[in-house]
Amino acid sequence: MRQEETRKKNNLSLEEEKRQTMGEQAKLDQETAIARARAEAQGRIEQERENVEVRLREMRAKASEERRTHLESISAVFSGLGEGGRTLLEDRTKMATLVGGLTILALGVYSSRAATRVAGNLLEKRLMRPPLVRETSRFTWNRENLSPMRWFKSRKQGALLDSIVLEDELSERLTWTTNSLVNARVNGTPFRHLLLHGPPGTGKTLFARTLARQSGLDYAIMSGGDVGPLGKDAVQELNKLFAWANGSKKGMILFIDEAEAFLRTGRGSETGAMSEQARNVLSAFLHHTGTESDKFVVVLATNIKDILDRAVIDRIDDSFQFPMPSLPERERMLNMFMQEHIFKETKRGKVIQVDDEVSDPAFVKAVAQRTNGFSGRQLAKLVIAYQAAVFGSGTTRLTTGLAEAVLSYKLHNREEEAAKAARTADYE
Repeated sequence: MRQEETRKKNNLSLEEEKRQTMGEQAKLDQETAIARARAEAQGRIEQERENVEVRLREMRAKASEERRTHLESISAVFSGLGEGGRTLLEDRTKMATLVGGLTILALGVYSSRAATRVAGNLLEKRLMRPPLVRETSRFTWNRENLSPMRWFKSRKQGALLDSIVLEDELSERLTWTTNSLVNARVNGTPFRHLLLHGPPGTGKTLFARTLARQSGLDYAIMSGGDVGPLGKDAVQELNKLFAWANGSKKGMILFIDEAEAFLRTGRGSETGAMSEQARNVLSAFLHHTGTESDKFVVVLATNIKDILDRAVIDRIDDSFQFPMPSLPERERMLNMFMQEHIFKETKRGKVIQVDDEVSDPAFVKAVAQRTNGFSGRQLAKLVIAYQAAVFGSGTTRLTTGLAEAVLSYKLHNREEEAAKAARTADYE
């Protein structure tokens, strides 16, 4: 038993020794692997460091070579310039040639720029229509003015006031003034600025347009309502307009409709109703109209004369009030409008049949009596409403009943508008 126990103990001791030996071997292998990995990593680090140093030396060498090359190039250039400068200084002929050439080159560059700018300004002044102008007889590079009909329309002959119905006294004054205006160039006198004022639809714009088209002068038509939307550019555009007008060889009639839109009073007022831009525009207009001119005449049209700035009124030489037409004028207008819109065939050849009662002069006289307070425009719209009622009803005849219905409708609407205006005035 003892021998067997002793043998077992020895076997256990051998196994423990074997396990210890294997553990020590594994530990030694691990330490060897770690040492090998560290050695390999250190080797790679050293190799990379050497490679970096090699690349740095190569870059320094290359940079040094490039710097040397640049320095040599710069030195060569300056040496050449110095040699050329010395040559020029020693040779007066070459120096004079160089200075003269540079001077001529500079003058050529600046002269071409100035010439281009001047030519552009001249083309814009003479050939381009200013944006504020809605209609003009003056030749410009606009499609509508390249039409042959433009020349025909601007030279239509005929008495100035044939198509305008006005009171005899006003018509006579306008005839004298327009004759003086048209002949101002012939007589060697300056143009006189005009103001046309009165209720809407009384013929102000019609007279100004007729005068402009038949005077033989150049004309341009603008609206005061177009100035405000231009904002800060309004002054510049107004200056362009007057510069363009001054370039007319025949003399120009500058018609400004709705003048109160930008020439109203307000400078220095306590309410501060006028903005700085509006004041600047007004000042620009006053500047251009402050002295007599033989280049252009300004014709202003407004519904309310009293709201115009005092300085603007001071620029006016002749003022004409266009009142509501009286009974004789209304009768003449109705006859003229009936002839144009009822008795005359339309552009498409349509003819309106008219009852005998409507053709009777008594019909027009009766309508004229009932339309007291109607403006010329309202009378024209009344006759056009007769025409529309005929074609709208599907017939081709204007009867007294149809005419009475249209007139009654117009009178009723006018009474309602008058009552509404009165209520608004009372409320204010």
